[in-house]
Amino acid sequence: MNTFNFAKIFSITIVLFVFAFLINNYLTFGGNWPGALSINNDVNIYSSIQISLYIFAFFFPFFLVYFYKKEIGLITIADFFDNTNSYIVRFAFWAVFIIGIVDAVISLLIIEGFIEHFFGKSWNVKLSNNSFRAPYVHFPLLLVALILGYFFKSINFFWLAFLVVLAEFQIVLLRFVFSYEQTLMSDLVRFWYGSLFLFASYYTLIKDGHVRVDVLYTNFTEKNKALVNLFGSLILGIPLCLTIFLKGMSCKQCVLNQPIMNFETSQSTQGMNIKYLMAGFLIIFALTMLIQFVVYFLRNLEIIKRK
Repeated sequence: MNTFNFAKIFSITIVLFVFAFLINNYLTFGGNWPGALSINNDVNIYSSIQISLYIFAFFFPFFLVYFYKKEIGLITIADFFDNTNSYIVRFAFWAVFIIGIVDAVISLLIIEGFIEHFFGKSWNVKLSNNSFRAPYVHFPLLLVALILGYFFKSINFFWLAFLVVLAEFQIVLLRFVFSYEQTLMSDLVRFWYGSLFLFASYYTLIKDGHVRVDVLYTNFTEKNKALVNLFGSLILGIPLCLTIFLKGMSCKQCVLNQPIMNFETSQSTQGMNIKYLMAGFLIIFALTMLIQFVVYFLRNLEIIKRK
């Protein structure tokens, strides 16, 4: 196996393993499946499906590299992962945009008593409880976001920044002009503000916009710069993202799983019910950054190959 084929297999495998981990994480802690490792103690259809995801993630890259009818280049793989990342972030943008507006409106209608007045006390109680609002309001909107993310491909982070400005403006306008303020107004700002910084991290990496100490790097040749970026991705970037997944999602009580599985909300009774989704921002951040570090690794390896 030559170096470049190994790099292709490694890159595809690491991304597929992360997706397999995320799917199994949901099946195990959200769907009460036994887990991939339980196959050691009890062989059943559920654990077999879960372990097969990891087996597929291991063998499929070998098939693509050695047995697929056309040779797949480093840049081809990098472009595919780049497009995948773009779709994930477009989906995330539409999700926070739609859910932010809908959840804020629902919270406002509950606070002002409109839900109870027009639909009755039972609906007021249901919509106030996140065990109802999350699966029956948020989840369908996530599905809508998946569809919108596929069809609308010109979305960028200027729009998300603009939403933050609008959310801040409505606070100023309502507070100082109409003397009206609710907790949900600040929640909406935090919701969009947090998503802006975490979702845009991968985009900043593409544009080489992250802070870099250029004392030595600036004077390097193109090949040496590629070597620095390549090993930085392998030694620092990818391990950091994997650590977030392993430390945050390896158990049901872990810092990322617990708020999401419990549909966690803020302590305020007059706020938005989106706190659990903000824990999901870190998952999107780690996933998109990991994929982008893999893309970074492949593109810089191509530069070294040409030199």
